[in-house]
Amino acid sequence: MPIIVANRYAHALADVVAPKGNFRQVLNELQDFGALYEQSHELREVFETPAVTMAQKLRVLEAVAARLGSSPVTLNFLRVVTSHYRMPVFGEILQAFRNVAYARLGIVQVKVSSAAALSSDEQELLRKRFSEVTGKQPELEFHLDPGLIGGLVAQIGSTVFDGSIRGQLSRIREQLTEQ
Repeated sequence: MPIIVANRYAHALADVVAPKGNFRQVLNELQDFGALYEQSHELREVFETPAVTMAQKLRVLEAVAARLGSSPVTLNFLRVVTSHYRMPVFGEILQAFRNVAYARLGIVQVKVSSAAALSSDEQELLRKRFSEVTGKQPELEFHLDPGLIGGLVAQIGSTVFDGSIRGQLSRIREQLTEQ
């Protein structure tokens, strides 16, 4: 159920943002608020506790948004989320908006795991290759996974590109057992 709600809010916000096309700005502002919301137990308590009145919640929200330098669109969206008691699913709303914004901007998220840190040249080579493969602008997220031994594993949505040594050994083992 939270995913359905999150998608509705994300699509509604995307429709509001679309005429100006400032998806990046709004996404960054929501991410800033989301990071603060996740870090601060007190802030979560204010928004999730029924004992705090809606007027008090909105005053806190406006103070936080002003401190973060949020745009009027972002502030209005956060007001709607707060007034509809949806702040407990804000993380899901943020992820859903990121997905919608990236789709509309022609960006694809690529999660890359490697055994060792990749140089900037290697990262740029991967960026170009995934741009060719997907036909979209890739946004790469790099992670270290010492369990890979060597090589790398990339994931785009549910598709996994396994170029790790462990993956190659697994494929060889499968081929040998089939024969």
